[in-house]
Amino acid sequence: YIQVFMNRTWQERTGVPLESNVLLLLWSFTVSAYPLGGLTGAVLAGPMAIMLGRKMSLLLNNVFVIIAAALAGFSRMAKSFEMIMLSRFFTGVNAGVSMNIQPMYLAESAPKKLRGAVALTSASFTALGLVLGQVVGL
Repeated sequence: YIQVFMNRTWQERTGVPLESNVLLLLWSFTVSAYPLGGLTGAVLAGPMAIMLGRKMSLLLNNVFVIIAAALAGFSRMAKSFEMIMLSRFFTGVNAGVSMNIQPMYLAESAPKKLRGAVALTSASFTALGLVLGQVVGL
């Protein structure tokens, strides 16, 4: 679906359809934008948590996903597949930040008796979600 959108957009811009190898390259950039954003978010998470605190960092992190949603939502109207690439990057940044700061916030805000269980539960359900995603994907 996205490849068709890319090809159609490119053809409207230039009058020539994309070659299959160029389309595959653009698709590869689009797919790899999410993990690249995740890496960026993971690197940003530490300084954000220290400078802004855990709660404020999680609240500010919502800005990344709002930007991503706006970019993805308006990409068809703007006829820009580059906006989808940027959207995936910002979604990755959001995921990278939240996967690092959210367990810290939960562990610090939980009562002392439940602190270990809360921190462990977060990691356990993340792993369970990955396993279930793989199973459903198969």
